[in-house]
Amino acid sequence: QKIGVHDAVIDVEKQIVVVETNIPITKVQEAIRSTGKVAVLKGFGSSEVPGIAAAVSEIFGNSGIMGVVRFTQAADGACIVDGVIDGLKQGQNHRLRIHELGDLSNGCQSTGDVYDPHPVTSDRRGPRRYGSLGEIDVDDSGRSVFRRTNDVVKVWDIIGRSLVVCSESSSKSRIGDKDCSRLACGIIARASGVAQNPKRICACDGVSVWDEQNLPNTKKNGI
Repeated sequence: QKIGVHDAVIDVEKQIVVVETNIPITKVQEAIRSTGKVAVLKGFGSSEVPGIAAAVSEIFGNSGIMGVVRFTQAADGACIVDGVIDGLKQGQNHRLRIHELGDLSNGCQSTGDVYDPHPVTSDRRGPRRYGSLGEIDVDDSGRSVFRRTNDVVKVWDIIGRSLVVCSESSSKSRIGDKDCSRLACGIIARASGVAQNPKRICACDGVSVWDEQNLPNTKKNGI
C-alpha cells in the first residue's frame, strides 16, 4: 500500500500475483524484486472486463535508447499508457507519438506521419493530433517512467502501427510534432490481458519466463 497498490491476490500454486494499482508497472516489479523474488509481467489490463484490448511496444534506438510501453483500454473507455524508457538525455523535450505505419525497414524514418485518422480538439491546447501522446519526463539517470490516461486513443486502432520517441532542444520554442527528431521506435503489438497468459515457457527461445532476465550466452547477442 505504501507504493500505491490497492489490492493484491497471491496464488502460490500458480506462482502468480495479481495487483490492482494506478502506479507504473515497473514500480510494481521493482517492489516484488526487492523481496528477492523474480518478477515477470504476464498480463495487464482490466479485471472487470475480461478480454479487453491490450497492446505493447518494445522500442529501440541507435543511441542505446530502449524501453517498453504498454497500452490498456480501461473499462471506462480511456486508454492507459504505461511505460519505461532508458537511454534518454536531459536538456531535451522528449515526446511520445503513435505513427501511422508499422514499417521499420528504414528505422523510425519509415513509420510515416503521426497517426491522425480524424481531427481531435482539446479545450486547453487547441487542435492536437490523435497520435500525439505528449511529453515524458527524464530523470538524472536518463530514465523515463510514466503512466497516463488518454481519452482519445483506442487500442484496437493502433495495433500494427508504430510508437516513436522524438526530441527537440529545450532551448527551441515548442512547435509540436513538426520539428521533432526521431530517436527510437517499435511496432505496437497485441498483448495478453489479465489471466490470459498461462505459459511458463517462451515459445521464441524455449527459456522459462522466470529465467528471461538470465538468457543463455548464445542468446545475449542475438536479434
